Amino acid sequence: MKKIGIYIHIPFCRQKCKYCAFVSFCDLEKIDKYIDCLCKEIIGFRASEDCCVDTIYIGGGTPSLLKQKHIEKIFDALHTLPIANDCEISIESNPNSVTQEIANCWAKNGINRVSIGLQSASKKVLKTLGRIHSVQEFERAVKYVHNAGIHNINADMMIGVPHQSVRDVRKTVKLLNNQNVTHISAYSLIVEENTPMKSMLDEKIYKLPKENTVVKMYDKTCKMLERFGFERYEISNFAKVGYECKHNLHCWQCHEYVGFGVAAHSYFENERYSNVEDIDKYISLITKNESVKENIVKLTNADKIEEYIMLGMRTKYGIDLVEMKKRFDYDLLKDKNEQIKKYQALKLIDIKDNILSCTSQGFYVSNSIIADLI
Repeated sequence: MKKIGIYIHIPFCRQKCKYCAFVSFCDLEKIDKYIDCLCKEIIGFRASEDCCVDTIYIGGGTPSLLKQKHIEKIFDALHTLPIANDCEISIESNPNSVTQEIANCWAKNGINRVSIGLQSASKKVLKTLGRIHSVQEFERAVKYVHNAGIHNINADMMIGVPHQSVRDVRKTVKLLNNQNVTHISAYSLIVEENTPMKSMLDEKIYKLPKENTVVKMYDKTCKMLERFGFERYEISNFAKVGYECKHNLHCWQCHEYVGFGVAAHSYFENERYSNVEDIDKYISLITKNESVKENIVKLTNADKIEEYIMLGMRTKYGIDLVEMKKRFDYDLLKDKNEQIKKYQALKLIDIKDNILSCTSQGFYVSNSIIADLI
């Protein structure tokens, strides 16, 4: 039976962060109508009989803004799909919108993994990012989730932020370890166009840390998390044994997933496509029983090979050379022999049991390695 993932986009926030380029809106009055349309889209999806949903990820935006009635309506719609008994069901949250009542609601409806966005233990860094929560609210949110019986908890942290020091990063990692979370995503700040962060950098209001300082931040993060029992299984993701995010692995290992909601992306039945980004257009199209799909691309074999390499080399699992030959009729070892030998000599990649993967040092230059392999 073919296993697929589900992504659900909740595009609402009380306030957009300064670095955020995701499709999200602060007009909370549209939530009820949006949820009605979202559920209609989910119910209208028809998977083939040999499909089974084994991961569901509710992202945003700020999904923790949803009330109990919204959560229950979404799960009523989801249960029209063939969901596996051991399905991993995740929801993203901001610390200041998590209450004991909503955490209990999540658990009651089958959510078994919660991702909480801390970003930093430094008040100054939180202010720089435009975050509207405190460290104390993060700690309280973790407590509420644990109290609800959900113990698979991810926390997000960010490095490379203006006004951030290596000491700030060390403080953040210590705090997260003390909160008994099972997974940590440590992302480098990416400065996106048309964001307040980009404008403030252009106007010299903010200044990014030097590149060697950001490298030190990442290195300190990796070493501390390893000491605390977290294993780096992807460039930016660290987990206790058995707590790797199954939904993300779906994407990195090129399995199929279907996105619901405004701006949601899908990879399904040999196509990549996205939903419309305009929320009013999305609501209008769903209401009229019209398709919300756009940017539909049918993948060629060359496209699939490139994605398999690009995504696989980001993880500790690397590329299964035998599986690659079977799936795509492509011999990477033969076609890129010179490049592979070069990186092996530099001890940046390794091949063991037909698995090609980056070494610990190789992760630091993975973009260059990937570019050479594709």
